[in-house]
Amino acid sequence: MTTNTTQYNICQYCDNIYQDPRILSCLHSYCLQCITKLHVEGTTSITCPTCNQSTTIPDEDVSSFPCNVRLSEKTKQDKILRKVTSTSPPPCDSCDENSPIAYCTECDNLLCNKCWEYHQGLKLLRSHSSFTLKKAQNMSRDKLIKMLPSSSSTSPICHDHDDHKLSFYCQQCTIPVCVKCTIISHKGHPVDEVSKQIVQNKEEIQQGLEGFPVSQEHLKEVMTAGEEMKKKIKARKNEVDTIIRQAFAKLQ
Repeated sequence: MTTNTTQYNICQYCDNIYQDPRILSCLHSYCLQCITKLHVEGTTSITCPTCNQSTTIPDEDVSSFPCNVRLSEKTKQDKILRKVTSTSPPPCDSCDENSPIAYCTECDNLLCNKCWEYHQGLKLLRSHSSFTLKKAQNMSRDKLIKMLPSSSSTSPICHDHDDHKLSFYCQQCTIPVCVKCTIISHKGHPVDEVSKQIVQNKEEIQQGLEGFPVSQEHLKEVMTAGEEMKKKIKARKNEVDTIIRQAFAKLQ
């Protein structure tokens, strides 16, 4: 399969593949670094080099321009496509030594034969979607793209290990963690796949919402009973006050 870089992945300012594409009000996109170069110091707007339309810089900070998520995803997909179909791919992302033979779409890692066998042997990882590079090289571009993760399905990146995603959930610390965290800072802690935890959280929230109307009704009943009790106490107080006044009147 050939993976020629498509025109939409090329920044019209630097003529290179997009790096952190940001979108202007005219809907043209450029690399953040290119937009920074387009900004004339002391001004509060940027002129689009394609249509000459002026765009006000949000919050006077060039980095505040919104990211073109769709373009960013397409660029990332092309990067992965080139990596998995290359005849000379980079080394295994896990051991950094051996040549890769497979790719895990959830870990976003190229894996050599040894690391892939280990990956498939772990209970927490064996359910991950993966495929061999040989298979990828014999597939059409459209079919291969469907196997790649999209921005709506990928997990956030781990703050401690920026080359791994938060694919797991530590039940002891109640936070999402990456695969490295599970064997380092969270070693020995009970963990599960973050997707399963999301499903469980949704179910708990749903149950809570289902019980909410019942709780509201119960609260109304308690408040109504409280008001009734308040009226009775007030009436009883008035009766006692009347009896006391009558008693004082007889003594006089």
